[in-house]
Amino acid sequence: MDQIKRRLKWHHFVLAVILLSSFILNFYRLGQEGYGNDYYAAAVKSMLENWHNCFFNSFDPKGFITIDKPPVGFWIQTISAYIFGFKGWSLFMPQALTGLLSVAVLYRLVTNVFGRGAGLLAALFLAFTPIVVATDRTNEVDSLLMFLTLIATWAINKAVERDSIKWLLFAFFLVGVGFNIKMMEAFLILPAFYLFYVKSVTSSWPKKLAHLLCATVVLAVVSFSWSFLVDTVPPNQRPYIGSTHTNSMMELAIGYNGINRLVGQHRQWGRLNLWSHLGFSQDQQQWSQTEGNGRNGNSDTSYTSAFSTSYSTSPHFPGMSSTTPSSLTRGEIGKPGILRLFITPQLNGQLSWFLPGLLFGVAALLWGTRLAGILDQKRQAVIFWSVWVFTMVIFFSVASNFSSYYMVMLAPGIAALAGAGFIEMWRQWCAGTARALLLPLALVCNTAFEISVVWKYPSLRIPVTIIVGILSLLALIGLAINATGERRPPILALLSAVITVLTAPAIWCYTPIEYRGAVSYPFAGPELQYNQEHEFMAINAKLENYLRANYREGSYLVATMNAKSAAPIFLHTHLPVMAMGGFMGSDPALSVRKLRTMASKDEIRYFLIPANPPAYQQTAVLNWIRDNCCVIPSTKWSDQDSSMRDMQSSWVLYEYVKKQKENSHGNSHSPFRYYSSL
Repeated sequence: MDQIKRRLKWHHFVLAVILLSSFILNFYRLGQEGYGNDYYAAAVKSMLENWHNCFFNSFDPKGFITIDKPPVGFWIQTISAYIFGFKGWSLFMPQALTGLLSVAVLYRLVTNVFGRGAGLLAALFLAFTPIVVATDRTNEVDSLLMFLTLIATWAINKAVERDSIKWLLFAFFLVGVGFNIKMMEAFLILPAFYLFYVKSVTSSWPKKLAHLLCATVVLAVVSFSWSFLVDTVPPNQRPYIGSTHTNSMMELAIGYNGINRLVGQHRQWGRLNLWSHLGFSQDQQQWSQTEGNGRNGNSDTSYTSAFSTSYSTSPHFPGMSSTTPSSLTRGEIGKPGILRLFITPQLNGQLSWFLPGLLFGVAALLWGTRLAGILDQKRQAVIFWSVWVFTMVIFFSVASNFSSYYMVMLAPGIAALAGAGFIEMWRQWCAGTARALLLPLALVCNTAFEISVVWKYPSLRIPVTIIVGILSLLALIGLAINATGERRPPILALLSAVITVLTAPAIWCYTPIEYRGAVSYPFAGPELQYNQEHEFMAINAKLENYLRANYREGSYLVATMNAKSAAPIFLHTHLPVMAMGGFMGSDPALSVRKLRTMASKDEIRYFLIPANPPAYQQTAVLNWIRDNCCVIPSTKWSDQDSSMRDMQSSWVLYEYVKKQKENSHGNSHSPFRYYSSL
């Protein structure tokens, strides 16, 4: 027993408290989030149906179209749902668990180089990063990618320590697996990996370059293997590749989930015929160019499902200043610019709390470093994490098409540098060196930044400013006790500084628990109290009963224009629903010829279409439905209570009936007239 007590030192207790805090933030009330993002939840449910759907990452159980992401993250969710049953929390659990494990892995990575104090601070900062907590509590797969990249970081550290190509190959193998979780987002860590290996390994240049070449080959093979296999399967034997215009997984990887994230618009890949030249020629169809960017706040009325109710608010929230944007649920990211992460309200409260202190910390860690010379282990690690952060800050500062929760990938780098930097500044203050003033400067700047963020929220402005100000003052007084460096400042000064930095982020982290999270575009913050994106199902029982009563075994229950309106219907009825145009409704997945054939074979009969669909949705398909189907009066399928009144004017239910064509005798027909004559 005495031996166990000796081993359990103070840092074990502190680490246990940090991990317990992370566990509570990630798992407490996890079941309140419903199914999370219905789009991805529907895909997991479809993947549980059979191996074909599972391999191709199919959105619907009949394998018509895929989702817009690669499969590895959703395979893990599918395994969880298979073991624990298809429930919301079983879909969230892999992300919540890997978020917790990421805190532990980061502690070990930082501790190995900078010591226990730095490791504990880094773990604490990651555990209390608001966007990380918000994303850990959803079925978005960014948390899985973050964990995998941290394991890859551990592997490349082993490669450097042992000058081992095996560990290097393993690290790049893991990055390749990460590509099959979130595609090009996984490659954001590669500049740090390449530079770290080049600067840290003492081997000859030819040997280092040979090793990196081999690692790059492994990376390419692992990254593109699944996409290549999917593209080699004939189109009629697999689902259409969602969010593409050429039915190519390579386009999804390099276009939609690659270049488009940077430039912010959909390129007309089909007109370029790029993939045709590469041997991936698919059924080329006419399509309308997507107008705008659905992930950057442009309205799309078809997003609102017939089964869903979205709560909206007035242009400005109660308790918020008039300068604060009213909604984060569409993933607004502000204007591109080098200060975007500092001045954009939708971003600075999610991730940037520790950035001011980080800048001073890096200065303390690299003071006097000559990059052209041989670096010690600490400086090598600082360069690694600095390149990690710098690469992603540049990307997120200039990119035009991403959601705030993508920044989860940036969080470990910020936490590692902030933790190591604060400890280094503390040591320099205790030693009374020329760098001693960096710590109080960092504390003052970080406090000022936190107050500037909180100031936009009148309900929080006074109490948080008072708390942060008092704590910051206590920390500065504690530091001033020993301005000459003759004795160590009281530990209270360091604790006050840490609590000062964590106060506002902790409030933000708690909001997804208190108010429920935004499921499609995760974020944290007081906005959740007034502007939540709860896609819970306000079920129209009459529509459900109508469709069920007329459902034919083996067919689709109904078809909608996009996946956002199809997913809730499928999740509630457990019957196949077709998303004719994929996620946004703009994918040319269904030609008029194919639709006509399916309708004539009784594979599809009902169509639930927005009364005023966006211009970019499939005009030819919509015109065929309007010309060849009957409009079913809303009195037959729509509940008349107040919660469903808007639905009657927003949606139209069509029915295809073979008899219509037989009895029309070439005359122009009115769908309303024909239906009433039946």
